[in-house]
Amino acid sequence: MTPQRYDLAITGGDVVLDGGEPTRVDIGVVDGRIATLTDQPIDADEQLDATGRIVLPGVVDEHFHVFRGYPWETYENATRAAAKGGVTTVVDMPLDQPTTVTAAALEDKLAAIEHACHVDYATFGGYLPEDPDEMTAMAAAGAGCFKLFTGGVAPPGMYPGVDDGQLLDALRRAAALGLTTTVHCENAGIVDFETARLQGEGRTDMAAWDDARPWFAEVAAAHTVALLAKVTGARVVIAHASSPQTVEMVAAMRRQGADVWSETCHHYLCSTKDDARKDGRLKWNPPTREADQVARLWELVKSGDVHAIGTDHAPLPNVAGADVWDQLPGAGNAVEIVLPVFATDAIHTHGLTFGRVAELMSATPAKLFGLYPRKGAIRIGSDADLVVVDPDGSKVLDAAELEYHQQEKWSPFHGRTLRVLPLHTVLRGRVIVRDGEVLGTPGDGVHLRPEPSTAAVPTPS
Repeated sequence: MTPQRYDLAITGGDVVLDGGEPTRVDIGVVDGRIATLTDQPIDADEQLDATGRIVLPGVVDEHFHVFRGYPWETYENATRAAAKGGVTTVVDMPLDQPTTVTAAALEDKLAAIEHACHVDYATFGGYLPEDPDEMTAMAAAGAGCFKLFTGGVAPPGMYPGVDDGQLLDALRRAAALGLTTTVHCENAGIVDFETARLQGEGRTDMAAWDDARPWFAEVAAAHTVALLAKVTGARVVIAHASSPQTVEMVAAMRRQGADVWSETCHHYLCSTKDDARKDGRLKWNPPTREADQVARLWELVKSGDVHAIGTDHAPLPNVAGADVWDQLPGAGNAVEIVLPVFATDAIHTHGLTFGRVAELMSATPAKLFGLYPRKGAIRIGSDADLVVVDPDGSKVLDAAELEYHQQEKWSPFHGRTLRVLPLHTVLRGRVIVRDGEVLGTPGDGVHLRPEPSTAAVPTPS
């Protein structure tokens, strides 16, 4: 019998298998998929030595912006950054110019970016109040999920919000399609009132941004969303939960049967309001909270009540010293640094395991958005999407080394010492980053049409 010949072998590493913790096993890849997991020698055309390293499933970033049509970012640049950071799949938001809330707009976008991406990508659609049937048309055109804002809380002119009736309609439609909806939750009435009050008082300090978008504005909106998720049977992800009270409310609604999930981001866990007070660029929607609230959010990560980590990659230009009300919100190039920043704190400060990191950053996002088990898992038959990391390295994050498109390079985490370092990235069996050097090219990434996401995710409990 002729021995199996493999295209690629990843050898010597401790591999985070699907649902498990690091295990000493080698990976053999054929035609872009994992074909064997073994402790026996692998005969392969290409070898990737992972000795002394941890092998994780490629990160699935469920919350990723490029803002097509704006001058701030490109798909080539953003997905190159993703590849360098160990992110092998992105789920791209519809905050484009024009907004991607029709099937025609989505088809135009997909045609435009077909040969632009370094990593694989799925796409969000939206809700058009004057023609809600576009949701069905967008799903047919390739949208795998939908994005909503609770009222006018997006940056002015960038994306339409929905009122409660439109939210109910959108969730009914998404449930019928079997597709996940991600919702940005802030009560627009509270935000507008508090913003006007603080501006009237002449407040321009960074703390005013947090005061204008308080935790209870997030909870109030998220509770309405969770209630309507329960009523409609829709699967809903609460985007970038910034406050522990929101996560606790979601957990309570899940116990009542709502199919609702909490996503947060590394910048809500790895920075505090005190950091924002020192640097006016640390402005995002919703804002980072006080240190005690951040500590409680970490407890909810540990308990399992936070389900996923997204990046909210949003490299809008940020200007040091700008007025807090004029500064554009966004945490900069997040997709390149999310894994090392989050995993460093998670593993070395908060005692999480690499298995839990893989669950938060790969497996659960893939399940929620209909990509599992093709994505988000190291198991036979899955795409060979992998990131090899140094689990105990040391490198100071230098914003000058990050990928940016025609704007000043910066990072909220510039100068921070990172301990978990992405070294090699594999996309469908191809080594696209080796020792930090990008080997892949635009067009390596393909568009993913998710299966309905009602399968493969545990029932809320």
